[in-house]
Amino acid sequence: MPKIASSYKILVFLLVFCAFGSKSVAQETDDTTLLTYLKSLEKEFNVRFSYVREEVDGIKLKPLSNGNTSIENVLSYLRENTPLLYHRINERYITITSKENDGSLCGRIIDFETQLPLEGATIVSENNSFNTISNAEGFFYIPAHHKKVSFTVSFVGYKSIKVNTSNLSNDCSALLLVPSVSELETVIVQNIFTKGIDKNLDGSITISTENFGLLPGQVEGDVLQITQALPGVESVDETISNINIRGGTHDENLLLWDDIKMYQSGHFFGLISAVNPDITKNVIIYKNGTNIRYGEGVSGVIDMRSKNKISSETKAGIGFNLVNGNGFLDIPVSEKLGIQVAARKSINHLWESPIYKNYTKRIFQDSEISNIENTENNVAITTDENFSFYDFSTKLLWDISEKDKVRVNFLTIDNSLDFTETLETNSQSKTSELDQRSLLGGVSWNRLWNDNIETTALAYGTYYLLDAINKDIFTTQEQIQKNEVLETGVKLDANIGLSETLKFQTGYHFSEIGIANTQDVNLPRFRDYEKNVLRTHVFFAGLNYVSNNKKTYVFGGVRGNYFSKFEEILIEPRLSLHQKFGNGFAFEVLGEFKSQSTTQRIDFESDFLGIEKRRWILADGENTPIIKSKQASAGLVYSKNGLFMNLEGFYKIVEDINSANQGLQNQFQFSKAIGNYTIKGAEFVVNKKTKSFSTWLSYMYSKNDYEFESLEPSTFANNLDVQHSATLAGTYSLNALKIALGLNWHSGKPYTIPLENFETTTEGGITTIQFDAPNNERLPDYFRADLSAEYLWKLSPSIDAKINIALLNLLNTENTINIRYALARDENNEITVNQIEEISLGITPNFSFQVLF
Repeated sequence: MPKIASSYKILVFLLVFCAFGSKSVAQETDDTTLLTYLKSLEKEFNVRFSYVREEVDGIKLKPLSNGNTSIENVLSYLRENTPLLYHRINERYITITSKENDGSLCGRIIDFETQLPLEGATIVSENNSFNTISNAEGFFYIPAHHKKVSFTVSFVGYKSIKVNTSNLSNDCSALLLVPSVSELETVIVQNIFTKGIDKNLDGSITISTENFGLLPGQVEGDVLQITQALPGVESVDETISNINIRGGTHDENLLLWDDIKMYQSGHFFGLISAVNPDITKNVIIYKNGTNIRYGEGVSGVIDMRSKNKISSETKAGIGFNLVNGNGFLDIPVSEKLGIQVAARKSINHLWESPIYKNYTKRIFQDSEISNIENTENNVAITTDENFSFYDFSTKLLWDISEKDKVRVNFLTIDNSLDFTETLETNSQSKTSELDQRSLLGGVSWNRLWNDNIETTALAYGTYYLLDAINKDIFTTQEQIQKNEVLETGVKLDANIGLSETLKFQTGYHFSEIGIANTQDVNLPRFRDYEKNVLRTHVFFAGLNYVSNNKKTYVFGGVRGNYFSKFEEILIEPRLSLHQKFGNGFAFEVLGEFKSQSTTQRIDFESDFLGIEKRRWILADGENTPIIKSKQASAGLVYSKNGLFMNLEGFYKIVEDINSANQGLQNQFQFSKAIGNYTIKGAEFVVNKKTKSFSTWLSYMYSKNDYEFESLEPSTFANNLDVQHSATLAGTYSLNALKIALGLNWHSGKPYTIPLENFETTTEGGITTIQFDAPNNERLPDYFRADLSAEYLWKLSPSIDAKINIALLNLLNTENTINIRYALARDENNEITVNQIEEISLGITPNFSFQVLF
C-alpha cells in the first residue's frame, strides 16, 4: 500500500510538472511579432491600425488568449506591454506612435477620396518656427510649445490647406487633403438605401460595389440590376437589355464601360448583366442634368468604371453561383504597375441548375424553341438547345510618375446559342446558330500639370456583332442575319481650377460609327446589305461653381455636336443647381438638351427564332433622323440624422423617334412614322437609416404618350407607359450577416386588343388582324417580393468566404409582362386570332459562394 501511494504521488507530481512545463513551452511558442498580432486584430475586430513599420518591427509579445475580449481591453494590454502609444481616432482607425513623440502635437495627412495616408506632405509654419514632412503613414509631429501657430500643409496634386496648431493634439488629428482639380467634383448629399448607393449634389446617383451593402433578390453586385432599385429606373420585362429610364427605351440610354460605349448589356439575352461585378467598382447614373462630357443617350446615362488605383497588395477571388463560375485577380506588379483580370463562364454544360431552367423557360417562351409543333406539316420534331456565355476583362495600370498615369482596358462579351431540330421520322437534323458578342478596348493618359490643371486623353474602339443562321428543318432554306457596329474615337478632357469656388471644364470628342445590316436568304434568293457611316465632332465647355459657404452648387455648360455627313450642328445646354437651406433642406433644379444618332430597329417579321428582334441602325437624316430630347425637373431634398427624403417633378419630350423602333404590336406594327413622346410625372423617396438597419419607400407617377401626326389616331399611350410604380424594402446588418427583403409593384403597361366580333379582315387573299384603339387596354398589375441574405465567413486572417442566398419572386406570383395577338390556322384550316401571353420569372432561387484572398 505505501508503495502504491508513493507511486501515485510521483505520478501526480509528474503530470503537474508536465502540464506546467507544456504550458510554459506553449507560452513561449505563443510569442509572436507585434506586426502579425496587429494584422490578426484587424481581421477580428474590423479595425485598421496605422503605424510606421520601422517603429513596429522587432517588437514581440504574447497575444491575449482568445475570448470575449473587447478592442479597448486589447489596446490597454498593448499600451502596457509595448513601447508605443495607441490612439483611437474613430470606430475603425487606430494610430500607433512612438512614445518618443509623447507630448508632441501630432497630425496625420489623409487623401480625402481614398482615405489613404500621404507620405511626403510638407508642413511649414507661417512664422518659419518649424517645418517637417509626413512619414510613410502620413504622420507628422510638432513640438508642443508651438501653440496657436498657423501652418500650411501642401502636397503635389492636392489643394493646400491652412491649419492652426490649436487644432492638433497628441491623438494625431486627421487632416484631409482634396485633389486640387477634383475639389469641385461631385459631392454626395447622402448615402441612400444601402451602403454603396449615394445621391450626389449634381443630381446623379453613384453606386460603389466595393463593400456594397445588399439589395433584395441579389446574390452578387450586378450593377445593372442595382440601377433598377432607383426611382424612375425599371425594366418592364425584367431584363437587363431593356432598362427604361423615365419612360425611355433601352437604346436611348448611354452605357459606358471605362468611358467606352457598349452596344450589348446582357448575358442570357438580357437576364443578367454582361459586365462582371468583380471588376466594376463604380457606376454613375444620370436621369437628368447630365454632365456636358456625356453625349448620346437621350433618356439616361449609366457610366460603369473599373478600379483605377494600383492596389497595395494582391487581391483575388474565385467563386460560383447557379448560373456561372467567376474569378478575379488584382496584382500590384510594382509600386507603379498593376494588372486586373476578371472572367465569368456559364456552367450549364456541367449542370443545368433550377435557375438555369427558369431562365431558359423565361427567355425561350413564345419562340420557335418552345413552340416546336408544326401544325401545317403535322410532323413530330425533337429539339435540343445548347447555350453558353462568357466575359473576360483586363486592365493595365501604369503610374509613370506622380503626374502621369496610363491605363489600358479590354473587355470581351460572348453569348452563343445552337438550336438543333430533328425529325423523328428519319432522324434528319439541322442546327441553327446565334452568336452575340462585343469587344471593347481603350488606352488613356491622365496628366496632372499642376495643382489646378488636369487633362485626360482616351483612344478607344468598340465592336458589336449579332450573327445568326436559321435553317428550316423541312426545306433547304437558310436565312443569314448580321448586325455589325464598329465605333472608334478619341476623347480629350480638361479640368482647370480657376479659383477656390470655380472650375472650368472643357473637352473634345471625335467618333466614327459604322453600322451594317445583312439579310441573306438562299431560297428564294434574296440578299439585302446596308451600311452607314457617321463621323461626329463634339466640343463642350462649362463651369462648376461652389459657394464659399458650401450651400450653393451650380454645374452647367454647353455641348456642341457637328454631324459631318448631314452638315448639321446641335447645341445642347445642361444645368444642375443645388441650393441648401437650413435644417437639412435643399432645392434642386435640373435641365438638359440631348441627342443621339444610333437607335435600335425592332422587326418582328425578321427576328431570329422569336428570340432576338432588335438591330442597331444609324441615323440617315431622312427615314431615321437624329433623336433629340429636352428635359427639366425640380425638387426638394431633406437629409438629416439618417433620414433622407426627395420629391422631384419632371417633364421630358423626345423628338424624331421612328414608330418602327418602338416595338408596336398593333395596327402600326409596319408603320414608319416620325413623331415624339412626352412623359411628365413625379418621384418620391423616403429612406431611414440606422447603424444596422435601412428601410425605404419609393414611388413614381408618370404619364407617357406618343404623338405621330401621320397616324390615326395620332396620340395614344406609349408602350412603356407604366403610370404607377412603387418599392418598399429594407436591409439589416449584424456583424458578418446581411439580410434584405423588398416588395416591387407597378401598374400594367398598355397593349392593344382586336376589334370585338371583327377580329380579322381579308383583302386580296391576305388575312390581317383588325385592332381596336391602340394601347387602350392595360396589363394586370405587377407584383414581386424578393429576399436575399449574405454571410461573410473569415476562414483565416487573409482569406474570407462570402455566401449569398437569394429568392427572386418569393411568393411565386405569376405576372403577365406582355400580351400580343397573332393569326393561327386551326385543325379545320380556318384562320383564328390567338392571344399570346408572356409570363415573368416564377420563384427563382439562387446561391453563390466566393472565396476572397
